[in-house]
Amino acid sequence: MSDSRYCDQDLNKATVIIPCFNVEDYIGECLNSVVLQGESVHHTYVVDNNSTDNTVKIIRGWCEANPQFVLTLLSESKPGAPAARNSPLAHVETKWIQFLDADDLLLPGKIDEQIRKFPDADVICASSQHISTDGSEQIHSPNSFIPFGLMKGESGNTCANLFSTSAILSVQGWDESLKSSQEYDLMFRIWQTGAIWALDLIPRAIIRARQSGQISHRDPAAKWIQLIELRERMLADFKARSEFNEFETFELLQSFFDQLRILAKYDLKKASVTYSRILEPIPFSPQRSDATTLAYLLCFRVLGFEYTEQLKRLLTT
Repeated sequence: MSDSRYCDQDLNKATVIIPCFNVEDYIGECLNSVVLQGESVHHTYVVDNNSTDNTVKIIRGWCEANPQFVLTLLSESKPGAPAARNSPLAHVETKWIQFLDADDLLLPGKIDEQIRKFPDADVICASSQHISTDGSEQIHSPNSFIPFGLMKGESGNTCANLFSTSAILSVQGWDESLKSSQEYDLMFRIWQTGAIWALDLIPRAIIRARQSGQISHRDPAAKWIQLIELRERMLADFKARSEFNEFETFELLQSFFDQLRILAKYDLKKASVTYSRILEPIPFSPQRSDATTLAYLLCFRVLGFEYTEQLKRLLTT
């Protein structure tokens, strides 16, 4: 995508956008991690999204303590991180955008290293270090085959990844109607434009789980319904392209099946209807996977999807 809108000095710099909602315990450390990016950061926009705690007060205090750091504090009343992330887009003057959640951290040199290694990319999907609520750590790495990564949720993380501004603007930014699956919706729409992708297998961000304040904790059924609807759109696009071999097609369908089974925990009716509409007519025969055991498959081949899931519920309650 063209870089003609940027002057030469902006091609190696990024604008950092941080949405904030009640993150008084995290935002200071988050901003400190942005400082450690050095000269690769041109401007940082922190967007308060209706916080009711001391988030704004802490940000202002941090700015007073770091007067040399270029930061603009904005306010976005429309609830949701997508609206907050979209709010500063019209002001971005750099080739790159680093989206960062206020409870996550960038490792030193993250932005500079990615720009230097992948100057021609539109989306840089990167590994990240995840810390769970019990303190355990795990490295998540992106899938080298982009459709698999999008379908399986293995195309990096909002904060680990880096986006070209032109790629974000080409799809009009984040979908503000979504309450979950926002980053994969964004990346899928960018992928549909024919954008250039790159993989960075070195963890350069720390993703920290919180006990509360996330949609997965508030309404898991809504989260999984939205995720399945997005994966269904992906399947339709992949099918229309007719560019996948038999193995790749099966893997995409298997991934969709395994995710339908998770939805079935929360909304069996929705999962069953979707299975009957999308997979049953193919017909699709699932195989053993990390999510689907041999015992499950034996029941499935006799009882079908809905009755097997009902039986599973009975056996696990």
